[in-house]
Amino acid sequence: MNIKTKSAVLAVVLSLAVGGAGTITADAATKKPAAKPAAKPAAKPAAKPAASAAEVSDLQKEINALNASGGKFTYWIGMIFSDLANAAYQDQIKSWGKLRGIKVDPLLVNQNVQTAQVTAAVVANTLPEAFDAAQGLVVQLGAKQLVNLKDIVDSQLKKYGGPNKATESMLDAEWPGLNLGVPYAVGGNIIYRRLDLLKAAGQKTTAPKTWDELMDTAVKTQEKGGAGFNIGLVGDSNDIFRAQFVGYGGRFADAAGKKCTLDTQGTRDFLTFVKKWYDKGAYNSGANNNDGAWDNNLYLGGRTVFIANPGSVYATMVNGSASWPVSAELTKMSKNTGFSGLPAGPKARVAPSGGQLRVIPKTSKYPLLAKDLIQFLAEKRNAQEYLETAVYGPVWKAYNDFDFWDENKDPVHGGLFDIATAGTSATYPDVDNKGYAEFNGAFNLPKMVQRYLFDGDSQDKTIAEAQKTCQIAYDKFN
Repeated sequence: MNIKTKSAVLAVVLSLAVGGAGTITADAATKKPAAKPAAKPAAKPAAKPAASAAEVSDLQKEINALNASGGKFTYWIGMIFSDLANAAYQDQIKSWGKLRGIKVDPLLVNQNVQTAQVTAAVVANTLPEAFDAAQGLVVQLGAKQLVNLKDIVDSQLKKYGGPNKATESMLDAEWPGLNLGVPYAVGGNIIYRRLDLLKAAGQKTTAPKTWDELMDTAVKTQEKGGAGFNIGLVGDSNDIFRAQFVGYGGRFADAAGKKCTLDTQGTRDFLTFVKKWYDKGAYNSGANNNDGAWDNNLYLGGRTVFIANPGSVYATMVNGSASWPVSAELTKMSKNTGFSGLPAGPKARVAPSGGQLRVIPKTSKYPLLAKDLIQFLAEKRNAQEYLETAVYGPVWKAYNDFDFWDENKDPVHGGLFDIATAGTSATYPDVDNKGYAEFNGAFNLPKMVQRYLFDGDSQDKTIAEAQKTCQIAYDKFN
């Protein structure tokens, strides 16, 4: 199931312009994974995961109880824009269910509405037995809602050779979500650009080095769709605005992670940047929407020049999907796409990476089965099968030898590998705490942009409102 490309594609550039903590060194950005590929995933598990006699006995009690209830073991999967990866995830859970002799229900959950869905389930006491959660959601749920999984985390650290750099933020002793979930993937955006559309517009095809350079080119390619960056209340706009915000010197709070610091020149410079290019028409005309798939479909339909995406769009170009069947046009598009790291702002260049973890709510009736499943999904053969078509990089070093991380075989997975092994955390330079998770999870950064762009408010009024909202979020947890 290897993704194959027939032409060499530009390597993803992820070295940062600014040195120091939270940046990517030149050595890290050019690091190559081991040449030897891992073995192909087995179609079915070869044997049951090892367990002590006591664990087997307690596990069997849960199996018996589940079967006696006539119910199913429910797991919520964080759905991504890769049909193949989603299907592989579901199939692995079904295989585990057969191995354990139980009925399972692996449900795909749209990650753009996951926080709202989980919050509603907490109130209604309808959470599944286990589920996928982003770092911010883990922090928001906290120890009150989630089972401590230190035993599983320690086991995987030992078994799979330790963490890659981007995973370290999920293992930091100061992180409030420590051991409340087991890391399984890290993701981040890279820039896609249509080389053929740039040529047709008479523009250079090389990777933009700065956000201003990219947006200027987008203005000059308005007829081809300009920049497909979302302005709506979705994860995509959160991510890109956050990278630009930090690039212009902004941060949510002080070094202690308690006092909000939005009322600064960095925030004003960021808003000035966004409005300047919005007024010039750099953004695609449909940018203000709340559809997480909007930019994907825009690019695949040939209606924009630039997007930021972790890899799902490339996977669709190569493998097709339910909405976009394999075609000669998509194949041609993949060959006419250039890839590069996120551009720089005047203050910094960042490559944010966000973690995904598997968690067990304290309401789970079958926590040992949930732990058993988490261990099963982490088996190297299963990780390889999933990550090969997913839009994530590897969390553990033992996963680094999969052949698809080679940028010459798969340029997007090569970029995701660099993010996983050398990227900054999604919260950098802010402290990753509950205040940050609360403010960011409510899409307050794009809300601030929308108030300035569409409501006619001054910068001072817009920033003052955002500062107040931010401080309320942080004060809830101080």
